Formats: sequence, structure tokens, C-alpha cells
Amino acid sequence: MLYNLNNDKKIRIKKTKESNNVYLIAKSLPDYFDRKGLMNIKRDVKNHILYGAFLNNEMIGFVTYKKINPEVIEMTWMGIKEEFHSKGIGKKMIMHSLRELKNKYKICEVKTLAETCLDAGYERTRKFYKKIGFIPLEIIDPYPGWTRGNPCQIYIKILR
Repeated sequence: MLYNLNNDKKIRIKKTKESNNVYLIAKSLPDYFDRKGLMNIKRDVKNHILYGAFLNNEMIGFVTYKKINPEVIEMTWMGIKEEFHSKGIGKKMIMHSLRELKNKYKICEVKTLAETCLDAGYERTRKFYKKIGFIPLEIIDPYPGWTRGNPCQIYIKILR
């Protein structure tokens, strides 16, 4: 599917296997992905469902999903090259991929730092999820695999 970035550029969003490009994009975003996150992305992206946003055949963004069970998927990773931030690409990428995935899954979940922790970056993230139709479900602290005092907020989106 093609989406207009501006008058002369079109973004193509599609399912892909280009996992090496995901790591390179994530590595270029040190404010969002630390060393542990990069290691996890490198491991996860090979086994998760991957969608990419492409400009002239160059991946400029990605979103990944993990199957939780036959009815639920989890959005696990997302990143967009910094020069393309705030242009609607993330929203288009997620909405496009979820339109395709709703044929197989009923619910998508995503986990992020809970609103009980004051952090401007995560506040923008939570607002973004709400804007595209995710609703907060619950806060768990400690969430398995997360450190105590780093509460996990789970959001869900009904796909069908």
C-alpha cells in the first residue's frame, strides 16, 4: 500500500523479512533503544511478524508483532528513522499492519512504562497509543522480566 509523505514522496508499507535493516534503524535511535534493547530486537525480529515502511526501497521504519495465542498478538518493537519522526508514518504503519492482521487476530496488545511514572517520552508514547485506538487495561509491577519500580502498563486494541 502506498501512502503520501508529501507531494513528491510516497511511502510503501508492507510485510517484510528485512530484519537487518530493523537493527540498523534501532541502532540509530539511542534515545529509544539501549544496548539490551538492541540485543533483544536482534533476537526477536527474526521470529516476529515484521512490517516495514519504505521510501524508494529503503526501509525507514518498522513495527513487529509476536503471536501470544491464536487470537492475540503483541506489538513488540517499533522505530522510525529520526528524520521521518512526526510525519504520520508510525500511525500509518501500525494501522496498515493491524488491518491486515485483523483477518487472523482479534486483539493486539502493547506494553509500555506505566503512567504512574513521570516521563515525557513515555507520556508521548502513551498518548500515541491512545490516539490510534489502544485502551489502557492494567498496570503490573513488577511485570515478569521488568525491574521492580518500572511498572508495565498494558494497552489493548480490539481488531474485530
